[in-house]
Amino acid sequence: MNNNKGEGAMRIVIKVLAIILIVLVIATAIVFCCRKLGICKNKDEKTTIITSSKLEKVLQISDLSTYKVTFNGVSTLVGDDGEQIGNVAYNAQVSVGMNMEDISVSVEDVDDNNKNIVVTLPEIQIVDTDVDPGSLDYMFSKKKYDSDNISISALPQCRQDAEDECNSNEMLFELARENAVNTIKALVDPLLDGMEGYTLVILDKEGNKYE
Repeated sequence: MNNNKGEGAMRIVIKVLAIILIVLVIATAIVFCCRKLGICKNKDEKTTIITSSKLEKVLQISDLSTYKVTFNGVSTLVGDDGEQIGNVAYNAQVSVGMNMEDISVSVEDVDDNNKNIVVTLPEIQIVDTDVDPGSLDYMFSKKKYDSDNISISALPQCRQDAEDECNSNEMLFELARENAVNTIKALVDPLLDGMEGYTLVILDKEGNKYE
């Protein structure tokens, strides 16, 4: 009788151990699959997320237009022979920004526990100029210069005039730069949430730091 009880207890222990073993195997398989799929990560793997290459992929979103301005200007109108034939007033929308594919990111050690994520901004530039053809208002020096095809040569001249004027406006580029900094912070800060020891540093090509 006691032998039967002992054997029964042994069978129960074996069953419990078998169940525990199966649970451990299943749990190990789930963790393995999760890590393969990137669903869950341990502490060490969390650190590997913050790498320059992965951050560059987040930030490289082609051209980023960070500031737009409506520009009303008057351009000198030049004929095919290079002769000045009058002036043309126009309205244009100019977009200023940067090519985010040229952004560079590095992760630099400050000490054993702290790192700087250094984002270096590419040059701020005009990324698009759209002249409204319906806004063109011509003032010819001679009536003979007025023709149905005048807009073909007038549009690129107006576009160039708008870009020249905007390129000389440093305030326009500074506003675009500030917007770019805010955009980068909005993209990177969520990635650093909960990551201790990481500090975002944003610089331009000249090494100027932006808070």
